[in-house]
Amino acid sequence: MIKLLIADDEALVCIGLQSMLKWEQYNIEIVGIAHNGAQEEEMIEALQPDIVITDIKMPVKSGLEVAESVRQKQGKLPLFIILTSYEEFEYAHAAIKVQAADYLVKLDLTPQTLENSIKKVTAIIGDLKKLDVPPGTVRRSTLQEQRDKFFIRLFNDLFENKTQYLQHKEELDIDLSEPSYVVCTCRILGPDTVPARGDKLVALCSSTVQMVKDSLSAASPCHVTSLDLRNFAITLPVSASDPHLWMPDIQKLLADMAMVLHRYFNVIIIGAIGFAVDDPYFIRESYLAARKVLPTAIKENTFVFFTASEDASQTPALFDFSELRTELRRAFEELDIGTLNAVITKMIETFDGRSELLVPATDAACNILYMATSLLADGENMLEQIFEKEPEGYRAIYRKHTIEGIIEWLSEFRNGCCELLSTRRQSYKEQLVRNVQEYIKRNLNHKLSLNQVADVFNFSPNYLSHLFSKIAKVNYVEYITETKIAAAKEMMLRGEGRVYEISQKLGYESSFYFSKVFKKVEGVSPREFMQRMG
Repeated sequence: MIKLLIADDEALVCIGLQSMLKWEQYNIEIVGIAHNGAQEEEMIEALQPDIVITDIKMPVKSGLEVAESVRQKQGKLPLFIILTSYEEFEYAHAAIKVQAADYLVKLDLTPQTLENSIKKVTAIIGDLKKLDVPPGTVRRSTLQEQRDKFFIRLFNDLFENKTQYLQHKEELDIDLSEPSYVVCTCRILGPDTVPARGDKLVALCSSTVQMVKDSLSAASPCHVTSLDLRNFAITLPVSASDPHLWMPDIQKLLADMAMVLHRYFNVIIIGAIGFAVDDPYFIRESYLAARKVLPTAIKENTFVFFTASEDASQTPALFDFSELRTELRRAFEELDIGTLNAVITKMIETFDGRSELLVPATDAACNILYMATSLLADGENMLEQIFEKEPEGYRAIYRKHTIEGIIEWLSEFRNGCCELLSTRRQSYKEQLVRNVQEYIKRNLNHKLSLNQVADVFNFSPNYLSHLFSKIAKVNYVEYITETKIAAAKEMMLRGEGRVYEISQKLGYESSFYFSKVFKKVEGVSPREFMQRMG
């Protein structure tokens, strides 16, 4: 996919550009949205887009200043399309100095003019580089996708321990330093004019969530997480755990947000708000509390706050998923169809005929949904295939308002998942190992410990080690060593630096340790190897 970054300080311009074309038809993925020049430059460095559509005038740094700086650092890519207004048209000629691929006048911007510009730029990219992605390699997720997955794992208790949670939080640069946090689960309703499935609905919902992110991030350091097409969660900072101190402010914030979204997109936003937690590691408790009162929010078509008294008298306890989580995780990782079938069947038998368990049954089904998309390499594609006859695909889980509907969804998931996995179990495992090998080859400049790589692929370290040895016929550590030493020899043949420089490029802590490993594998030291070549 060609990666596109959009940069404009006007939220509506960004939303308009996102929805103006069906980007996937041009093999383009929008990887980020920036709202000032400094943010744009940071995102270019982090996301490495191929195309940047940028406004000329933005806060902190202009689009031209960013383009000039990036051009000096990164060479020919990314290509820049400069947005301008009529009064800035002459100024836009300065874009020539930064080798902008094109510039567009905002008032003249139409799907046709944007399409023409994109075709022009993608043709240039085709000449500059070949997008030759080896089959089976893992698509590098955008930073926002990684952050969404972080919160989904946090909401659903999918971190193995607090250490793993803290490591992910630090790597993704997620700020959770406020005194307390509360989670609001929201749903997008309407409008009736948009079909229940299709590109229009996807564009509407994605634009709605993007505007939520843009509008709320300006007001507070919150985190907006897409759960699926019509559902998203907002993790909001509050001053203290006492609800009397934050409820009025949160209520006004959400009401204002819903009003703006209704005005622009003619959608209704409803939601449920949990209780505040002081330790962000336990945000799941606030999320689950919100999930408990979400049916009330749907019924009343508004925002509803969780209260302890309401919980005790009106809502059943959530299904205890903790005992089954370990079994399900192992089943997904090892493609253990028998265990997967047995666990979901047990859940179905627990819920069958018990309408009072609708909320916990829905929550348990959502847990399975998130585990499947997180732990299976192509989980989302599999789910789309399983639920292809449903108007909203696998997201139909949120349209099930009876215990019979939830059981029907679970049964369809169980049967479809087991059938698909049984037909490709061995090839699927081989593909997973190839994905890991490709990841290793692309990241030889890092240490690549078993724990770190297992975490990238959502595996347990023990399972990755066992799977790798079985499929690759070599253990994980040996493969890392052999691959790095082979790369070192190629660098030496090409004259890419001294021994210590090569060791640094390959992620070794010291040239001494690198030399020791090299000699163990090759029988001679790196220096001797280079002398023989000379």
